[in-house]
Amino acid sequence: MGRIVFAGAMSHVLDPDYYQAACGMSGRRKVEACMVEIRKLGDTFLARRPDALIVVADDHLNAFSFNAVPAICVRIGRTVDRMIQEEAEAFDKALEGLPERYVLHEALANQILDDGLAADFDLALSWEAPIDHAFLSPVMTMHGAHPVTPLVPIWVNCFIAPQPRPARCFAFGRHLARVVARSPWNVGIIATGGLSHFPELTLPRVGESDTVFDRKLLHWMEQGEHEPLQALTMDELHKTGEHEFLNWMVLLGAVTPAPAEVRYFGELGRINLAAVEWRVA
Repeated sequence: MGRIVFAGAMSHVLDPDYYQAACGMSGRRKVEACMVEIRKLGDTFLARRPDALIVVADDHLNAFSFNAVPAICVRIGRTVDRMIQEEAEAFDKALEGLPERYVLHEALANQILDDGLAADFDLALSWEAPIDHAFLSPVMTMHGAHPVTPLVPIWVNCFIAPQPRPARCFAFGRHLARVVARSPWNVGIIATGGLSHFPELTLPRVGESDTVFDRKLLHWMEQGEHEPLQALTMDELHKTGEHEFLNWMVLLGAVTPAPAEVRYFGELGRINLAAVEWRVA
């Protein structure tokens, strides 16, 4: 019988130079403090000898395009490439020194897909989509100099309407937990992104965040109160800059009713940084 042996969620732009340019030295210090806690999460994760790491993140219209925007997509195959862009954003350009290819946990990804159809999840799949900073910044910060655990990248559409509802993302997380429980593997799961901020798709509000709403979400997670989180609407998430919280909702479904421990929360004005762990083992 398999187990989820680690669960964490964290911001996924982890580039001190970017935050220094955007927010001054305060930005640099806060992202460095967040990264320290994420490295500690990585130490905990690796000490539990995982067979696989599920990474739930979003696409920034890099891997996909308006030709096809999947609600939820599972990356399959044996390996996945790092995204390479000629005109990359600073936080993607910071990945250029990293390995170009990573091992996938092919069997777990296939099981998520196969069982998903039986559980009424019409999941998309990709053999070719590369992974960007939303996956690699957290994964590499957690692993440091250690070999990277075989990955199962999962994309959630956090940007382009219509999007999966928070409750649907939570239900998909319950599906992941069932798949792992029926498997022979010890599995970690992380969700990345946020907290509150407004991307360039909402240009008039770039540079804002919603600290009050962030703290409300963190309180519910610390208390293990997942019902009000499932009741969130996409309108609420859009108005508060919490679009990437859909990734976190998948993780919450996988670990419920476990409470969270907030390892770091930092206010930066244009985005609030976080690192959170769930007590699953």
